[in-house]
Amino acid sequence: MIEVLTCLRDGHDATLVIAAALICGFGALISARMFRKVSLGLNGARDSWYVLQAGLMGGVTVWTTHFVAMIGFDPGVPVAYEPVLTMLSLILAIVGVGGGLWMVGRSGGGWMAETGGVVMGLAVLAVHYVGMAALELSGALTWNPWLVALSIVLALGLGALTANRFARPLTRLCWCGGAATFALTIASGHFTAMSALTVAPLGGPEAGTPLDGLAPDRTLAMLVLLVMGLFLLAGFVSFLADESARREAATRLRRQSLQDALTGLPNRAMLRSRLEALLSSVRRGEMIAVVSVDLHRFKPVNDVHGHDGGDALLRALADRMSALLGPDEMVCRSGGDEFIALKARSADEDDAVAFARRLHAALVRPVDWQGRRLSVGANLGLAVAPDHGLDVETLLGRVDLAMYRAKAAEESVVIYDPAMDEASRARSQMAMDLRAALEKGELEVHFQAQNEIATRDLVGFEALARWRHPERGMVPPSEFIPVAETTGLIREIGVWVLHAACKEAAAWAEPLRVAVNVAPQQLAQPDFAETVLDALMTSGLEPSRLELEVTEASLISDKRRAEAVMAALKDAGVRIAMDDYGTGYASLSTLQTFPFDKIKIDQSFIRPLGQDRQAAAIVRSTLILGEALGIPVLAEGVETEAQLAFLDRARCKEAQGYFFGKPMDAAETAARVGEQWARKRAEFARGMSAATAYGMGR
Repeated sequence: MIEVLTCLRDGHDATLVIAAALICGFGALISARMFRKVSLGLNGARDSWYVLQAGLMGGVTVWTTHFVAMIGFDPGVPVAYEPVLTMLSLILAIVGVGGGLWMVGRSGGGWMAETGGVVMGLAVLAVHYVGMAALELSGALTWNPWLVALSIVLALGLGALTANRFARPLTRLCWCGGAATFALTIASGHFTAMSALTVAPLGGPEAGTPLDGLAPDRTLAMLVLLVMGLFLLAGFVSFLADESARREAATRLRRQSLQDALTGLPNRAMLRSRLEALLSSVRRGEMIAVVSVDLHRFKPVNDVHGHDGGDALLRALADRMSALLGPDEMVCRSGGDEFIALKARSADEDDAVAFARRLHAALVRPVDWQGRRLSVGANLGLAVAPDHGLDVETLLGRVDLAMYRAKAAEESVVIYDPAMDEASRARSQMAMDLRAALEKGELEVHFQAQNEIATRDLVGFEALARWRHPERGMVPPSEFIPVAETTGLIREIGVWVLHAACKEAAAWAEPLRVAVNVAPQQLAQPDFAETVLDALMTSGLEPSRLELEVTEASLISDKRRAEAVMAALKDAGVRIAMDDYGTGYASLSTLQTFPFDKIKIDQSFIRPLGQDRQAAAIVRSTLILGEALGIPVLAEGVETEAQLAFLDRARCKEAQGYFFGKPMDAAETAARVGEQWARKRAEFARGMSAATAYGMGR
């Protein structure tokens, strides 16, 4: 500012000097703002393009400031500008500023940044002194060496400071400081150097010598200001358009990151943000209801009707829930077939329950899609703040516990209870104990008899996992099997049972079959067929004596792979049985697709025999179907003589259940097989003796 005032006092055109100062500030601001978009290190063509733009704008700013201020300079003698040197000064400005900014960008915050700033300061000085060399006038030029040195120090020092602010920003507004110091670099370099110049008019005949070159006047200055101003303005408009597009893209990306793409609902991240805000401002006497929704029977819809049907169902349910939301309510899709809903400022727990039941009623209504009716069930868990927690993690964890309880109890809505935490901790402890039991050898394999109905003879056994806990004794399978399935331990337990069952069966006196259950997680393993064949090879058991029991749920998740695995096992001679027949949703199509060797009717249809006509009809139809397909049928859960008589009349061949005995350990099973084998040998011997006696009598 001091230099500008000095120049105004020393014969400069005030209007042009002020215009030069304005163009200096405006151009420096545009150049700095553009360079702010450059990532340090210059990663890719995008950053290089921004450096080029910033260098071009900065160079034009330096040159325009110099040239317009020089036109406003009145030395008191005729003046002209040599065109070549004048254009050279413009090129030096653009190359010097652009090169300096490139060094700043490449510096990565290192020493090269300040070096780039020095290069920018040198560009400012080069523009001025080359421009002064282009000056032709009828006068003698005298330079003040101290002011010349000061102009150099100011330009280089402020240039380095400019680069420092660009390369090492302390705050998000440091680029503004960089723009200010860049403007000072230009202004101080030019106006300090101009203050160092004194022009003494020439006398005699030389004073009237005509000058070659461009004659400066206000018209030329205004033309340069107009052209360069429009250039800077175009650059600024381009920058604004690019910035607007960038912000729009960022807004769109942020919206997408907080929104579920399929349903248009907020996603889990958005819900967490909203819940955090609500919890931080919850008032006394208010409640925040959190509802966790889990759809059941959604997977069958997805499998039968494809992803299009599943997606259409989810969108319809999302629209239906959104339509009933009030001003303080929201629902989000947390993933898959799960949703989470919020209700702020609930009056009490009854109000929160009413909100959850409203959602449940909307979810269980059928959805019409392409002439078909799609329907699912829903289990909802409910937790309220502040009663059940005042932080996001606690609330979401507890509402999930309530949802799992609703799912297990087959209830529509369940409110969180502190006892659920204890049950959850007990399950976690059981999971750790179960893993340790597998390592310590606490698991046992027991066998339940499978008998021929007509003769009551043993035809095989089903291998069952049992856990003998060192403190609790025998842990019921109904307690530890669900934990194993949830934690994934069922895969390791299943492999152990397979090896143990094959080993025991190989040592039986009579070559009876052994059936082993296969969990869906096991069948999903890529090397499952190799695991089975390894168990057979290690134990020496004939493949035809091993029967793997699979459920429909194991098969329909990935039919192609399941079909390939079953084909490989069948080729090796292993038998495949469909377990829990009748409880699935597509049993007929599954029987048609997969080559089963046996059908096992689920015990839920056997126990009501004699009391439930529908159960009897299902059992009869299954036996007729098995006979038509040439697949033998085994009935599970037989406990009474009446059930066995019904099955015999219906021509069922085999049965399993407590009527023939409870599961036995390995030693008892071997003894039972030995007894039957001894009895059969004795009967055979008696038969042979009778035949011999009959022959001798003849």
